[in-house]
Amino acid sequence: MREMIIYVVICSFALLIGCSKGPTRQISEQQSETNTIGNPTAQEVLRMDSNANIFMYKDTIYNAGVPWVDELKLTKDIQVTEISHQSNDDKDFKNGTANKLEGGTKIFRVKERNDILIAETEKGDIRFYKLVEG
Repeated sequence: MREMIIYVVICSFALLIGCSKGPTRQISEQQSETNTIGNPTAQEVLRMDSNANIFMYKDTIYNAGVPWVDELKLTKDIQVTEISHQSNDDKDFKNGTANKLEGGTKIFRVKERNDILIAETEKGDIRFYKLVEG
């Protein structure tokens, strides 16, 4: 009988510890910091890489410096937009905003892909890859 009571007490104690809200809340907070629903924002991209070269077009962030994109053979097509202003404030990003490209920089699509745009600058063309969830 005594062994049965000790077994019930130990099982109850284990159940109480297992159902505690402390560890669950901690895991949820960690997941909410790292899991993103939707496309990356300027704030998220710059938090991960403060030196990233980005701009926003059609509510989507485009990022330069992707090695495999720079290696592709691409043909510049028609101009689709132009950088309207430059901002280092990641919360101030809207369509036409860039953090490194100067205002007035022309942005072109490419014939071969719909997820790459090319910025035409005085120092040469810069390729930007569309950052999307998935």
